[in-house]
Amino acid sequence: MLSSFLRVLLVLSPLIVSGIEIITGDPPERHLVIPKEGGDLEPQEEGREFLARNAKKEGVITLDSGLQYKVLKKGSGAFHPTIDSSCSCHYEGRLISGKVFDSSYNRGSPTSFAPNQVIKGWTEAMQLMVEGDKFEMYVPPELAYGDAGTATGSIPGGATLIFKMEILEINGDKVPALTCNATTTENCNEKEQAYITKMQAKSKDDQQKQLDRLTKMLTNKMASDLQDWIDRRIRILQQVVVAADDKTEL
Repeated sequence: MLSSFLRVLLVLSPLIVSGIEIITGDPPERHLVIPKEGGDLEPQEEGREFLARNAKKEGVITLDSGLQYKVLKKGSGAFHPTIDSSCSCHYEGRLISGKVFDSSYNRGSPTSFAPNQVIKGWTEAMQLMVEGDKFEMYVPPELAYGDAGTATGSIPGGATLIFKMEILEINGDKVPALTCNATTTENCNEKEQAYITKMQAKSKDDQQKQLDRLTKMLTNKMASDLQDWIDRRIRILQQVVVAADDKTEL
């Protein structure tokens, strides 16, 4: 059985994924969070500060979208799900305060959904995972429920969310997992090495434009071999961007 949280997630996610504001049917005032007495921060500011601190922690990877994640357990799978491939997953969602608002673990039963049926943060993270992977994701509001939050109030507007997710089984189409290391070029074939060299010569703005273009292309119908190469380029380019950011900070 789907939880009320996931039912809302699945119903609203096409709007979220396409970048359109969520319409809940409730007056906007219902989603405004009034700061607590004592100078507590509002959710958006509190979330930004949390993510800034979290980005410095060991093992946390920050993607260009703003999504952060940490690999809790590395799976043995050799494939990633495609964007429309249903996956059997366990997950837990909580606010940065630690309050759990939904958990398939607590229900004792996994749930199935595809990357393109859920919030942007999940869509991006799931396509990086293989069977058996367990990630902890740190999702800013623009990749989750935005300023609206949820109609039930369990997720306030502007909230940064933390999810643990484990892909148990990919039930649909798959693409081979990327083994190419864009920093060292280890396990990269000639085509991938050439692409890395080309992207490393570009500015960060040009890299981002290329990343945005490839991501949009994935929403189109295409031959599986072309989809696989676009997917691999996205993952390689994400590595190139992260590596460039790390060098800038040194």
